Amino acid sequence: MPESGARRYLPVRQLVDNIGPALLRLIQEGTGCDRPLTDTAIYAPGAPTQLGPGCVVLGVGVTTEAELRELTAAMERSDARVVAVKAPVPPSADEELTIIEVNQNASWMHVATTVREQLLEYARMRVRSVSSGSELFTLANAIYEALGAPVTIEDRFSALVAWSEGQDKTDAERIETILGRAVQPRTLAEQRERHEFERLHASSEPVYMEATEPDQLSRVAIAVRAGSDVLGYIWAAVTGPLDEAGTARLREFAPMVALQMVGLRTETSYARQQRGELAAAVLGGSADRVEASRLQLGSGPVCVLAAAPRLLGTTDADAATAAVTVDELRRFADTLEYFLAAVHPRSASVAGTGAVYVLVAWPPEHTAALESTVNLARDFLGRTPLASDYVVAVGGPADSLGRIAEVRAQADAALRALRHPAFHGPAVRTVEEMALPVLLLHLADVTESLGLPDTSGALDRLGQEDGQDGLLTVTLAAYLAAAGATDNAAAALHIHPNTMRYRLRRIREVSGLDFTDADAMLLAHLQLRVRELRMGVAYRG
Repeated sequence: MPESGARRYLPVRQLVDNIGPALLRLIQEGTGCDRPLTDTAIYAPGAPTQLGPGCVVLGVGVTTEAELRELTAAMERSDARVVAVKAPVPPSADEELTIIEVNQNASWMHVATTVREQLLEYARMRVRSVSSGSELFTLANAIYEALGAPVTIEDRFSALVAWSEGQDKTDAERIETILGRAVQPRTLAEQRERHEFERLHASSEPVYMEATEPDQLSRVAIAVRAGSDVLGYIWAAVTGPLDEAGTARLREFAPMVALQMVGLRTETSYARQQRGELAAAVLGGSADRVEASRLQLGSGPVCVLAAAPRLLGTTDADAATAAVTVDELRRFADTLEYFLAAVHPRSASVAGTGAVYVLVAWPPEHTAALESTVNLARDFLGRTPLASDYVVAVGGPADSLGRIAEVRAQADAALRALRHPAFHGPAVRTVEEMALPVLLLHLADVTESLGLPDTSGALDRLGQEDGQDGLLTVTLAAYLAAAGATDNAAAALHIHPNTMRYRLRRIREVSGLDFTDADAMLLAHLQLRVRELRMGVAYRG
């Protein structure tokens, strides 16, 4: 049954985790880390402020150690223990203080609004869990009775929504989850390492997971879905795999839990979805000026940012896109949205198929829109561990609504090249910087679609004599990559220039390649580059 006296507050760790490291970081836990958070309070040096035990104190204007000590003293008098201060955080002598570091570029207004929204949403969720959401507790108990195993129901971000009786028969990990109202970060990291969520998302059946520690119980879990959208999970702590009857019962309960979890979606989520759909329409070129104006991007230049994980070990974009789960992209998109809302609110984002897109708008007088957008993307990737394997393509700026779809297509092409295993450069690049990889990929596509051979003419003859990866072919590739500079090509191959000249003479003799024919040299160079691309060799440009 639901708790009657449950804690209806958001723990500090979960608040920071929900908003994400792009905006907030917990840098000192202190004694306030497990205290209830109920409100925010804004503190400015020299201004009167009403603090309280449940406040997240926003240290507006606190930049020096003296100011932080003054704030700490005021908090001690009011028994407030959680403070948020902009980076870099001044050193503090009070080790008991819980300190949250705020992105130095963030707006305090946005930080205050975001924290309040999180506190209100958590309170609404707890109220629903006790009233309208009590059906989920009833369902959890029904599953417990059917399986003989204690159950938790979690949302897609592993926050606890409901739990059954019998939790005294579980293990320490489960108890931590219930006390903290969410799966602990270290447990989540271990689950991701074991690919448990990937297994759940790939199956409509219950999935059995062996215990990984001697004092742990095993788990059986099933993803709860509304259509193809994963809403959350049912987890049962078990001593062994379920029998056929138990598996069938858990499968039957999943859609009933889904119906209840749909009701937990908030008005805020709906508004964000509507904004995302409108952003998608603008990116696709189907929104008119009136519809686009609802995004409040202004009338200045707009850049398009496209982000996705790198392709790891495959050149098949479709297979890689399928491997990117909806939840992973949504988590990335949510974190990016929090970051941009804080440091650049004139933006709108949407998670597409396998990629996240952002419209980044600038004032009409801004003359460095592209450079500024690149800096935003680099700042975000540098702050967010979640984005460690992501790459970002930046296109634009578009000077009119009609050009946004064109810029988005350019960003898509650049993103495809960025994700290719052959590209090992920086994670954030502009369309212009990716021009050569984009052209080579398109050339490879056309060559394949027309059934043209990989090599022809002189290069084909060279391959027949020397092999596709023979010494002379490698020498010609190095020579062309060095733009015909013999000494540079010799240095790249670690051979003497005279050896290089001898090999070049042999290339002319064997292949008949005319080094004075610009078209013949261009064809040979392009064919070599396309072949390298298909083999996954790193770009040299």
